[in-house]
Amino acid sequence: MKNCGKNDEGSCVKCGTCNTVCPVYLATGNEIHTPRGKQHLKSCIEQDEVASHYADIFSKCLLCGACLEACPRNLDTPELVITVRSELPRLSGLSFLKYMSRKALVHPSLLSGLSRIGTAANRLLGEWLPQDSGLRLRLQGFEQEAFKLPAAGYIEKLKAELPEDKEQQESSADPGISFFTGCLANHLQPEIAETTQFLVAKTTGCKAVVPLKQTCCGMAALAAGRIDEARELAKKNIMSFEANDFPILTSCSSCYYHLQSYHELLADDPEWRERAARFAGRLQEFSTFFLEKFSEISDALLPTDTVAAKEVLYHDPCHLRFKLHITREPRQLINLLPGIELQELPDGPRCCGQGGLFQVAHPDLARQVQDRLIADYAKLSAQTVLTACSGCLLQWQLGLAAGGNDGKAEHLAIFIARHLQ
Repeated sequence: MKNCGKNDEGSCVKCGTCNTVCPVYLATGNEIHTPRGKQHLKSCIEQDEVASHYADIFSKCLLCGACLEACPRNLDTPELVITVRSELPRLSGLSFLKYMSRKALVHPSLLSGLSRIGTAANRLLGEWLPQDSGLRLRLQGFEQEAFKLPAAGYIEKLKAELPEDKEQQESSADPGISFFTGCLANHLQPEIAETTQFLVAKTTGCKAVVPLKQTCCGMAALAAGRIDEARELAKKNIMSFEANDFPILTSCSSCYYHLQSYHELLADDPEWRERAARFAGRLQEFSTFFLEKFSEISDALLPTDTVAAKEVLYHDPCHLRFKLHITREPRQLINLLPGIELQELPDGPRCCGQGGLFQVAHPDLARQVQDRLIADYAKLSAQTVLTACSGCLLQWQLGLAAGGNDGKAEHLAIFIARHLQ
């Protein structure tokens, strides 16, 4: 084992600041689950000492970014975790994805859920979702109630409406904006994509262009340590949006976060890094985009005396709250809506416990993280939870349903659309 006693300038000094913000550690109280625990393990262990519990330790991270935000040395533990996961296939035959799948298969609650999913799940995971969709991994352990499949995915419907000799949309008007749907709005809840398009048309006069060859953003692949796959998905998306130079709107906060990182993901590729930087520079975050638009045309909103007062909670996706620091804009947008009282959690925003693959590999631990959030939510009178993150939205919807809570979780686009003239 390596000598771990000395800290250099770029190493963890074990101050413990990360302990106070790590959702996993706050749920388990186990030091090895802290970011500093992972930093210490990575710095000390030799490759020939790697065992199965090594994969387990590095799988227990939500990649939320809270530790990076808090660290006085700016140590990027989420990046370290992704690097370790990418190395696992080369270390003693381990694979993070194989480990995660094995956990799912032997976990009693997942097995009972899978037995109830039956035909719907088989169709969803086997036929409905593309092989490169990050939703495939996220949805493996969900129960049958979650699988209310639409008649067709959003982009599939657009393709079906095209004449046989056409491969892309055409419009007589210049919309000036493109739309990245994300997997949830494309495959499982196309009403999110449809409503986003409605809002775009309401605020700009035209619907957005939807490149039909776009694919999964690649965040789930990266979280699994499949860096090469994440890069290939990035290249596909960059190419699909290069037919014009319009700004690119997405209705998913996590997709926005990951799409923004394409220039970092492809930084070492001379052929792609400039294209990735141009792509990232065109991105528009959902709440920021519509805050500007509705501030300009406030007469599109219903008058205050025509709507009943409603109390809501806005859930901050970790991918917006940390690093990007987009927290005011969603609240300002919600506050534009008439008759809305925006409430806040008593101890501030919390992680929902979804974390992409984390919820699949560790459903009980994800539930512990979410239970703290639901307990705080129960102290409020708000009956509606709003968010624009696909993963968070799914986690809230399933968590509220499982707990018998009367509240509901909605995408911000759908909620806003009901408050328009």
